[in-house]
Amino acid sequence: MVEEMQARQVAPVEHPNASVEGPGFEPAFMDQAVQIVVSEIESLERRVRAFSEFASEPLVHPENLDINSVAKERIALLRPVHPSVTYVARLAHPCPRVHADPDLVNGILTNLFQNAAEAAGPGGTVVVLTRADNQRVLIEIHDSGPGLSEEVSARLFEPTITFKKQGMGLGLSIAKKNALLSGGDITVIPGELGGAAFRVSLPS
Repeated sequence: MVEEMQARQVAPVEHPNASVEGPGFEPAFMDQAVQIVVSEIESLERRVRAFSEFASEPLVHPENLDINSVAKERIALLRPVHPSVTYVARLAHPCPRVHADPDLVNGILTNLFQNAAEAAGPGGTVVVLTRADNQRVLIEIHDSGPGLSEEVSARLFEPTITFKKQGMGLGLSIAKKNALLSGGDITVIPGELGGAAFRVSLPS
């Protein structure tokens, strides 16, 4: 970048009152250079935050949670971001309750719901369902996106796998780790809408 800026120097504009003359740069090039630098700094900051979160071991404070309320809250937060996506909530009654850290559960569902909405795209559909299963509570997220190949599914939770332009490849890895810290897990399951689907298992 520095070498290119030097190569793009233009002759300085003389001023009758100027005592010191220095090199100038084309304004359009300088604007572009600044935007590139800012973009790279923001990207680096995102990577540092993501790797820090992935490497950290958060304290876990389990609570008795209404998982249906948590799911509905996460959907409500995403609706304005993806207004053209249809959300279908098939939530168990009576409401299953989980024993887990609320911050970790919120992070897990936010990541999976966001991924599903992005995969479904405008006009797509995301189905969220909850159900009790013995001493576990299951939350499934299905999207109508293009789905995942077997190869991708097998490596999806590795910390360097990402298919997003701005992604760090850590979102699903962090969600998986947080599910395990909560005494649960996240697995890939067959999608009922033809796209990807995930099942979150948490202790009741």
